Amino acid sequence: MSPETGPARRGRDGARSPESTAGERDLVDTLSDGWRTATLEVRPEYELAERAARLGILLQDALTACVAPWSLTKADYAVLRALRGAGAPYELRPTDIKARLLLTSGGVAGVLNRLEQAGLAAREPDGLDGRSSWVRLTREGIELADATMRAWAAAMDDIFRAVPTELASDIADKLRHVLVALGDREPPAAAIRRRPAPPARAKVP
Repeated sequence: MSPETGPARRGRDGARSPESTAGERDLVDTLSDGWRTATLEVRPEYELAERAARLGILLQDALTACVAPWSLTKADYAVLRALRGAGAPYELRPTDIKARLLLTSGGVAGVLNRLEQAGLAAREPDGLDGRSSWVRLTREGIELADATMRAWAAAMDDIFRAVPTELASDIADKLRHVLVALGDREPPAAAIRRRPAPPARAKVP
C-alpha cells in the first residue's frame, strides 16, 4: 500500500503519528472556510482560540459524563480536586478555592453547600479571623476525590489515546506560554491555617 492509501502510521502505544494526521481537516477548518467566504482574514490567533475552545468543550462534556455516576457536577469535582490537591489536612479558604477555579464567589458558595450537605466537606470558622472560614474534606470527601480523580485520569488516557505523548507535552508547554502571555498566571500560594495557641496552664502555687 502507498502512504496515501495505507493505514495511518502510529507512534508509541498505538498513537497516530503527527505526520499521519497532517492532511486531515477538523471542525475549525470548516469554520475558517466560512470566514474566508465572508472575505475575512483568518489569523493564526483565531484558529488557536477556536481549537482551544473546541478542545475545552470536548473535555468538559467528557468530564460531565465521567463524574455523573457519583451525582457530581463539573464544579463539584473541581472543588473536591482542589481540596485534595492542597495536601493534608485537605483544607482551603473559600477565597483560595475561587482563585484556583473558574467560579464566581456565588458559584463557590453553591458548590460548598452541596458538598457539605452530602457530608463530603465541612466548613469551620477561622479561630483567628472571625470574617473568614475554612473548608475541609471529610473522610468520605477524600475517598470520593480519590475515586473521581482516578476515573478522570483513566478517561483522559482513553480520550488522548491517539495523541503521541511527545506531541501532548509539546502542545501543553506552548499553551502555558500563551496563557501566561494573556495574564493567566499561577495564583498566589494558598494560606496555611494558623490555629489559636492553647491557653496557658495556670501555675500551681
